[in-house]
Amino acid sequence: MKLPQVIKRMENTDSQCRIYVEDYVHTYLNELKRKSELLPIRAALFGRVLRREDKCYYFIYGACCVIDEIEEGRCEEQVRNDYFSEYDLIGYVNIYGEKDTEEPKGYYVFYESNEPMQNYLISCYEREKKKEAAKRKKASVKEKKGFDPIDLLKSFLYGVCVILTAIAVLAVNDYHKMQGFTQAAERAVFMADTLQG
Repeated sequence: MKLPQVIKRMENTDSQCRIYVEDYVHTYLNELKRKSELLPIRAALFGRVLRREDKCYYFIYGACCVIDEIEEGRCEEQVRNDYFSEYDLIGYVNIYGEKDTEEPKGYYVFYESNEPMQNYLISCYEREKKKEAAKRKKASVKEKKGFDPIDLLKSFLYGVCVILTAIAVLAVNDYHKMQGFTQAAERAVFMADTLQG
């Protein structure tokens, strides 16, 4: 396997292990870093591993944010099958937010025509566009509604049900009291009859 043409070397690299990251992947991972707020983001890495003599080479041609794909109902293996089928799932990386100013060291960035990663980035962009459109639509509908007649009707019916339940409880209570009074009156009449008789 021919080593890719390096366009950027990130600090000193390990002589035993070399990591080559394609430029689109590098850009995507940096975007994930900007997106990361409080918690680290886990990204799956797709590519090839080559071992020569005492050296190990990692060529990373694709990456996906694990949590974003889980939210879409897909696992890394499905993403690999859909976009990066010619590559293997070779590992994971945890990406911390921009507050973590230390740049990871020891890898090379290279550029090659990388259609699989381009296609994945396009699908991510379209997915984000749909999410934003749905958020705007939801906010716009809420803003236009002000108050919803259906919600008002639901509240009114809920109130009516509470009142009817209270009336039913009082009526049952009054019925039991009235029945008790009737029984007491019948006993009083019976006792009066037995005393006269």
